[in-house]
Amino acid sequence: MAINEDHRQADIAAELEETARALAHSTRTVPVPSDSYRLLGELNATTDHLAQVCQQLAAWHDRVADGTHYEGEDDRGDGATGTVAAAEQLRQAASALSEAAQAIMAAHSANGVVRWYDTPKA
Repeated sequence: MAINEDHRQADIAAELEETARALAHSTRTVPVPSDSYRLLGELNATTDHLAQVCQQLAAWHDRVADGTHYEGEDDRGDGATGTVAAAEQLRQAASALSEAAQAIMAAHSANGVVRWYDTPKA
């Protein structure tokens, strides 16, 4: 069951990055071939969740208010323009992640018809 841990968002993102890095390093091979089906299913769900995070962060950037949540003008430029640009880029990222999730789901379905041998057949 998911627990709302909105006070730990940055820590959770760091944990996700660390886990994703470990997965990236470990998937050069798949020692138990039948695990590939579960791996793709979990990867699909994770990608869907990341798309949702991007959508929610885009909506949050749309709602922030100059003078309340950030200082609009500073020596680096216009904060309001930055929030609008961030929201748009996050919407594009959410769309790309949704497309990626669909491709992973298709790979998951295709993988599901394979009769895997967990040990090589002699």
